[in-house]
Amino acid sequence: MPQSLATSLAPPSKPPRPKAARNIFWLIAERGLKAVGGVGMAVLIARHLGPGHYGSYGAAIGLATLAKEAVMLGFDRMIRRDLAARPEDAGKIIGTSTMLSLAISFVVALGLSALAGQLVDDEETRRLTLIVVWMAVPSAFYSCENWFESSGQARPLVWTRNVVWILFVISRVVLILNGARVTAFAIVALAEWAVTYAAVCGLLRKVHRNDFHFTFDLVQFKAWFREGWPAVLIIVVGSTADRIMVLLARNLASDHAAAGYLNAALRITEIWWSMSTIVAAVLLPRIVALQKSDPVHAAKVTQLYANTSLLVGVGAAIAATVTAPWVVPLLFGHAYAPSALVLVILLWSGPAIFPAVARSQLWVIRGQLILDLPTACCVSICQLSLVRFLVPRYGAVGAALSMATAQWVGVYGLTLCVPALRRASQIQFHAFRALLSPGATIRGLYDFVGKMVKSDEVSRRDAKG
Repeated sequence: MPQSLATSLAPPSKPPRPKAARNIFWLIAERGLKAVGGVGMAVLIARHLGPGHYGSYGAAIGLATLAKEAVMLGFDRMIRRDLAARPEDAGKIIGTSTMLSLAISFVVALGLSALAGQLVDDEETRRLTLIVVWMAVPSAFYSCENWFESSGQARPLVWTRNVVWILFVISRVVLILNGARVTAFAIVALAEWAVTYAAVCGLLRKVHRNDFHFTFDLVQFKAWFREGWPAVLIIVVGSTADRIMVLLARNLASDHAAAGYLNAALRITEIWWSMSTIVAAVLLPRIVALQKSDPVHAAKVTQLYANTSLLVGVGAAIAATVTAPWVVPLLFGHAYAPSALVLVILLWSGPAIFPAVARSQLWVIRGQLILDLPTACCVSICQLSLVRFLVPRYGAVGAALSMATAQWVGVYGLTLCVPALRRASQIQFHAFRALLSPGATIRGLYDFVGKMVKSDEVSRRDAKG
């Protein structure tokens, strides 16, 4: 890494020491609140719109999510790492990220708007797409969120985001009570995204006032692209395949309601998948710090992270298999009964997805992100190939089978076949042995969190002293 990236003018005050335990508490609490509230709101909207309109809405939101991820270019993991490792350079890191992302966001939003006619078959989905793809523009400020997560100051971030979220939950309830059409929900989704990032940026400015000098650093820009070009390809290849699944289900299935069934199941699974990203965002600075101060302990924590990831994925899949057949119709209504089997199939990709997220984060720490590219390509090729065959025959169930099969083939099948990937994934395979003693993993996680809490208490006492 160039020397200029490691040096800059000293900030007016010393950066705060990350408080990992409190960060975990606030971010997990937020995710839990949004998991319950998000599923509840998805249920209300799905019941209100019906499978047909809800499928159109999900297809448009999928393209909007693709646009948001394209804006990040997969650099978010490197930005979290750099903010944790070089907090004194936060102004340059955030400034460079934001300027780059703003330029990309307009290109992506305009491009998808121009291509909407070719990508979407029906007029309703096309109209919704033209609205929600502009969610890419406020997403350009995502590095402001990354700073709060990486610096151990999640509490004000969580409060700010959730105040906005609650206000827009209320607005959606009002729309449902007034019998609003699907277009109104698309407009509200765009407004929520814009207001959320405006509030986060305002919070960052309030917390630091003039401490940060936001600038575009060409050296930082080149360093990210030199290291992160695989992430760009991963976004182009991997995210595209995932985010267009509802659209493909709507275009390929004989019954347009299949897109609604798939979208209902995806709303639940995507909230669950995001848990892995939240935990990784919080633990990444902790693991980086341990690698510098105590490599042996860092190795143990890394293995515990892998063990926990696999255990959570398997546990969720088993729970869904037992409960989904009666929970899904109870929540979404009998019109969405086919979504139960779709949800079960999707959650059985969890034992591949959760470890894959953990592995990817660890490769970022080690500067080995390129190792993730073969997996992303394999998953996408397998998924899109199966979709063409399975969706016309089995609808939403075929789409779920395509996604789950592709994850297992890409994460484990390809890894076993490629020696370089197999060597770099030893802790993920060792995690399967830990499944035989889940109690040990749970106790290890409990002890680890307990030590973080004690460390935070000591640092607070030292600060007061």
